[in-house]
Amino acid sequence: MCAEIIQWITERSIDSGRGAVSTVQPAANPRRLLSERQNSTVSALLDAGLTELRESGYDQLSLRSVAHRAGVTHTTAYSYFTSKSHLIAELHWRQLQQVPDVQLASRASFVDRIHAAFSGPATAMANEPALAQAVLSAFVTNEPNVLRVRDAIAEELSARLSTALGDRDEPKVHLALLTHYSGAMLVAGMLTQDYLGVIDQMDSVGHLLDHP
Repeated sequence: MCAEIIQWITERSIDSGRGAVSTVQPAANPRRLLSERQNSTVSALLDAGLTELRESGYDQLSLRSVAHRAGVTHTTAYSYFTSKSHLIAELHWRQLQQVPDVQLASRASFVDRIHAAFSGPATAMANEPALAQAVLSAFVTNEPNVLRVRDAIAEELSARLSTALGDRDEPKVHLALLTHYSGAMLVAGMLTQDYLGVIDQMDSVGHLLDHP
């Protein structure tokens, strides 16, 4: 997950010769073209997938078992998700969409802005350890549908940071913050630290950047 987000931001978001990072906008919902009934089926599959993941873990997860729990055929499941990696990617996308929008006081400090950008996503990962672990496994694939959702997630994180930083959103600072966040999340995913510890790390980075 983290390496791919860094790559996306480097290639698409940071180009000091063509404009500021703050022009990045939140990504469109990968499922925005589905009908209400189709969206209901997708939601049922995602709910079932999360339950299966919590109970059995990523290695034992299968689209057939998810379909059975959701009350649909495995053929229906495969018509919406090409693999379990695709399912996990969309679960993570939905998780990020459920994180509250960035909220800032009128005189928020630079560190407060960074905290507002990253505390929500990091807390969401901490609250769903099974999904957090699955994301690390699922996002290493180059499946087209996974890449599409991964790009949407990277755009969303970049846009969150732009919103939080406001007039202090400079390309080099933006990239540095996202790179550190991604690396810290990777370390957390390797179980060498807690995801909530990432929040404190980002606050510390904010202090360093604010007082070089």
